[in-house]
Amino acid sequence: MSSPRRVRTIYSVIASPNRLDILRILNTKGPLSYSELKTLAGFKSKKESGKFAYHLRKLVKQTLISLNRAERKYIVTSLGRLVLNLTKQIEEQSMLESGKLYVRSSRQAMEEFNADRILQSLVKEAGMPVELAQKIASETESRVYKFQTAYLTAPLIREIVNSILVEHGYEEYRHKLTRLGLPVADVTELISKAGDSPDSIDTVLLNTSSKVFAEYAILTKIPRDVSDAHLSGDLNISNLGSWSLMPDSIYVDLNLFYSNPYILGSKLSSIPRLSSIKNFDAAFETLEIFSSAVSREVTNEVCLDNLISYLSKLYVPRTKEEQVKMFARMFSSLAASTAQARAKSLTFRLGEPAKDEDVSSQLELRDSLLDAYSRYVENVPVPVIHIEVSPGRYFDRKVVEGISNVISKGGEIALESEGKYLFSGLRLDSLSQKGAASREAVAFLQNLSVNLPRLAYESNKDETYFRAKLSLVLQTAVNALVNRKEYVRDSLKRGLLPAISQIPTVASLEDMPLIINLVGLNSAISNLLSDRDSLTRRELGMKIIETASKVTADKSEKLQQKGLVSMVHLDGVERFSELDVEKYGRSQESRLTPYQEGIKGTFEIIDSAADLAEVADLSRQTSGGCLVRLAFPPDSESQTFGNAISGIFGKIPFVRFSRNPEICRKCGMKVFGGGRCPYCKSTSLYPQPVSI
Repeated sequence: MSSPRRVRTIYSVIASPNRLDILRILNTKGPLSYSELKTLAGFKSKKESGKFAYHLRKLVKQTLISLNRAERKYIVTSLGRLVLNLTKQIEEQSMLESGKLYVRSSRQAMEEFNADRILQSLVKEAGMPVELAQKIASETESRVYKFQTAYLTAPLIREIVNSILVEHGYEEYRHKLTRLGLPVADVTELISKAGDSPDSIDTVLLNTSSKVFAEYAILTKIPRDVSDAHLSGDLNISNLGSWSLMPDSIYVDLNLFYSNPYILGSKLSSIPRLSSIKNFDAAFETLEIFSSAVSREVTNEVCLDNLISYLSKLYVPRTKEEQVKMFARMFSSLAASTAQARAKSLTFRLGEPAKDEDVSSQLELRDSLLDAYSRYVENVPVPVIHIEVSPGRYFDRKVVEGISNVISKGGEIALESEGKYLFSGLRLDSLSQKGAASREAVAFLQNLSVNLPRLAYESNKDETYFRAKLSLVLQTAVNALVNRKEYVRDSLKRGLLPAISQIPTVASLEDMPLIINLVGLNSAISNLLSDRDSLTRRELGMKIIETASKVTADKSEKLQQKGLVSMVHLDGVERFSELDVEKYGRSQESRLTPYQEGIKGTFEIIDSAADLAEVADLSRQTSGGCLVRLAFPPDSESQTFGNAISGIFGKIPFVRFSRNPEICRKCGMKVFGGGRCPYCKSTSLYPQPVSI
């Protein structure tokens, strides 16, 4: 057949709407069986079978579609796709030359412009009265026709409507009608930065969605005074995208699952059902599935308490090496299942052995867990699993050696002396409104920080005025968290947090204590103190924390809530120092050094009883807890770690130790000083990220 004749034949074949529909269905849906294609094409009755077969033969004969005989499914050929593309171009061009206006709609279709659609959006989306909506729609239509453009896009029309709303002073309606999303340049930058950093495509997708929900929160969920305080830098909302959707951290006592098995609901239907815990395998399975599911529904930390007691109930004697290998596999498996979770940290508290169980077996498990954890951190540049050791009366040489080994491998590990703190530094004994008995599972809200240096700088060294300003900001912060609490509760009721809602003591999650974070205490003290002051830095710091704790507690109590003050690490608060540099023109040193979160120091603190006492007093003064971080030089030896651990235990209630390695951008291995990777010789390094 000659080429012109072949072309005419193809045109005659696609002249039939039925055959064109069959082509489009296959192009959209992919390979389909004869019966599937027949149903989707609208040939449902037996009488129409012959007609459908006739159309199908025509398409096959002209090689617009073909049959995969192995799978017995029809597919579109490359010629078929070309014909469809040409058909679409012809349709669009004919629309353009008709003299009418057409819109590329959000449904990915080209539709004739209709001002009634604008009217409907204004009434339905923005809640505007019909009469006012008609006027805005009419004005929009008038402007659109003045453009004399061939076709429009839905986002462009929305921009025109929003512009008119702003001109007429209807800002509230504009907020409700605003399209949430990112400019093309921002998305391009996100992808580019991910390529030049340790981030992956998952991070790009997460950051993109988070920015959309952050806009949504600012426009619709956060009170105007709070959003203004955040944008100006008086407050900082970390993880803004999840503000109205989920809690920040959750604490769960693992022993809860023996008396109340974790029952997976219908929304977790893709996860294998759990049986009751009767052996080690069942205990591990519950631990892994629960950790993986819950870590996707909080933003900061999942803290699982009493791991040793949880495992010792099913203790089976094994050699030390067998136990270490088993626990090392457990950590690796948990890391893999939670690596892409939203939570920044999965933390296990290794508490004091339970008195009513075999203490020696529990101590064996503790030592094996520490050895296994050191193997885990040795092979993971940026661990997502963390350990907190709370040995109580059983602080001994093996604990010191176990912690020292973790530090030497470049891991972060926390040592707790009073049985009251979580890995992030929060006070465990303050989290529940109903006391320790109801503390089996508690979710809490904490991603709100106060910029203390900003308040101090604006107080002109007047400490009384500073505390008055601090009081006002804290009251705004409490109101913000109370407002947020209602949205998170609503997420629970709507089933948006299925893993959390299935925790047996879900009623205790109603407590959700409110925790406000203080940032930059040291800088604030420096700004407030003058040569004439009789107060020492320690006394002023204690006074500031005391004021903050009292104001927060009093305001929360009036609202029948539990409000606490903390000094811990949260994402994003480095913007405080950056904004203050821009606003007040601080020194270059301030620009390079973000405000301090919690209390940071070095191992030399053990040589000063006064410094130890000051840190202990400040950390105990915070009602919600304080993160004390002590760093060791990269070239430190194990003896240095052991001396610091022994010298600090019992003197500072909670300390997190780190050797602060760098990570090689090329091979991902830890580098302990020297500026060059010993494995691949690369000099491209970045600091190990600070854990929540």
